This record gives sequence, structure tokens and C-alpha cells, in this order.
Amino acid sequence: MLAGTIALFIAPAAAQRRHTPPEPHVVKIKPDILTLRYKPQAGTLLYDVHTQIDQHIRTDRDELRGFLSSSAQLAFHNISIDYKKGLWSFEQYFTKFEVAGHELSGDSLLLHENMAVNRITQLTYDMRGQELAKTIKDTLKLLNAEAQTNAYFFEPPRMLIPLPEKSVTYGTSWSEHGLDTIYVRDTVNIGVTTGRYVYDVTHMYSFAKLLDTENQYFAMIVATDTGSFQGYQSNSVTNVSTKTSGPISGRDTTLLDLFSGRVVKRMLDMRIPARVEVSSATPFMDLLEVHSSVVLNESNAAQLPTDRQVPDEKKDQPATEAKP
Repeated sequence: MLAGTIALFIAPAAAQRRHTPPEPHVVKIKPDILTLRYKPQAGTLLYDVHTQIDQHIRTDRDELRGFLSSSAQLAFHNISIDYKKGLWSFEQYFTKFEVAGHELSGDSLLLHENMAVNRITQLTYDMRGQELAKTIKDTLKLLNAEAQTNAYFFEPPRMLIPLPEKSVTYGTSWSEHGLDTIYVRDTVNIGVTTGRYVYDVTHMYSFAKLLDTENQYFAMIVATDTGSFQGYQSNSVTNVSTKTSGPISGRDTTLLDLFSGRVVKRMLDMRIPARVEVSSATPFMDLLEVHSSVVLNESNAAQLPTDRQVPDEKKDQPATEAKP
């Protein structure tokens, strides 16, 4: 009888141990064997884009300041994904876009640039972020010459930076060279102002950190940007022409979700101290400082919203650096 009683107590206890669910397995990522890749999925990603350009002009007589800031939402819509060939085609376009600030003259500026909305660029990339094809179906159009000059920073941002083919560890670096040309045509003000500006930039990328936030892992990729800026513009009525040139320096940071293969955030800081030569005046210095952030808003959106609240970045919890 005693043996039977002991068996009754042991059997339920053993059964309870057998049915205890195992603890979830948390994948640990080692930064010395990371392979960085994008993982495209069907659907549409939405990004909140904020850009501010501060301009400071100093002549022998005056000192002028102005700024332009844009608030936009960018749709990143996948068209086709071919994993066998490693090809990925998508479209990107603004679903809303507005520019505000004040000009060098001190006048306030508020432009709801409806002409910028739904302008589509179709691109094809490989899974390592190398651009293979680009078709501009329609593009951003800003109306005044000052905004057009800075349109390089207001265009839909490049969300996919090139990724190295081999595995990376802390400090691994790679580079990319880019040459972008912006054409100016202003028919809003006096006469017609036309011109061209060239941004020649080399990006030196480096794997800087592995961030761990609630078992989500993000690769922080930091780029040091160096290069040159030059261009000209002239007016058909005043016959005033300008030539501009100067060095480019900056920093570009990308956060890549290692599990989903998505870019979740990009931040850009750039500085261009340019010398401006005017046909009717003495040369002067024109300093441009650019700050831009692109933050993932919503993934695989069924519908593109027409009015969204911008998330409060102050509420974001800071990520902690994972220990190697």
C-alpha cells in the first residue's frame, strides 16, 4: 500500500515535468561572422522623412541666414523579387511632401509641393544593395531656384546602401563613389533662371556597432562622406550669373534590421562651405548645413494613409550595444 501511495505522488510530478514547455531559444548573433544582406518581401514600406537645410551667407556688407525644412512620407513599394537571380525591383515615391522655412530675405516660406507627390522612380537592385537600373517615370519638381538648388537633399533618399559581399566584423570598411547632377530652371521669379549643380561624393562605409534592443539586432553602418560641390546659374533678364564651388564633408548612418533585412533608419549630416562668384559683385561665402532623418513608419501597409501623425522620437527607447 505504501509503495502504491508513493507511486501516485511521483507519477503526477513526473508528468508535470514532461509537459513543462521549454524556454524560448534566443538567437545570438556574433559580430565577427556577420553577413549583411537585404531580405525583400512583398508589400509596401512607409518611411517618415525630415530634412532641414540651414544656409548662412556672409558678404563684405551683409550677413544673411535662411533655412528650408521638408516633412514627407516615402512609399517603398516592391514590384518583383527574383531570389534565384538575386534581383529586386521596386518603386519609391512621396505620398505627401511640404517645404517650410524662411528665405534669405527673411520672408516666410510654406509650400505644399503637390507636384512632388506620387512622382515615381523605379529601381532594380541586387540583394547586396548594388543599383543595376533606374527609371525616372516622373520626378520631384520644386518651383523656385533656391529650392531647386537644394533639391539634391529633398529628392527621395536612397534607402539601400551597398553591402559587402564577404562577412564583416567591427571596423570592416568598404567604399562607393557617387556623382549627382541637379538642373535648375526657375520661371516663377523675374525672367528665367537656369543652371546646373554637381555633387561629387565618395562614401567610406564601416560596420560600427551591433545594437541589441529586446532581442532585435541592428547593424549600425556609418559612412564618412567627402567630395566636392560646384555649379552655376544665370538669369535671362538681369544677366547676373554665379559660379559656386566648395568641399563636401559629412556623416551618414544606417540601421539595418538583421532578421527582417530592412533598413529601419537613416540619418545624414552634411556641410558644404561654398565660395560664390557673382558677375556683378564681389565673391562671398555660402555655408550649407544639412540634417536629414528617415525612419520606418509602417511595413506591408495595406493602404497608404493620407494623413499620419509623425511618431515622437523622444519616446523611443535607446538601444544598447551588444557585447562581442
